Amino acid sequence: MRMARQVPIDRFAYLAKLSTTFHVGAHTLLVSKVQEGRWTYAVDGGSTSDTYPTQAEAWEAGVRAAD
Repeated sequence: MRMARQVPIDRFAYLAKLSTTFHVGAHTLLVSKVQEGRWTYAVDGGSTSDTYPTQAEAWEAGVRAAD
């Protein structure tokens, strides 16, 4: 009898599903979950090293950065 092998999982593939794009004036804001309970944002394709405990807090920080 053959045992089923577990399919390798790309541990970052789920991030695409947990990212949301917003338009803030002339800017594009991407809010992404980086791990359980940690969110980050990127304005116009850039990145930040800051993380936030909720999606709402990351969005708020991103809006302030885009302003």
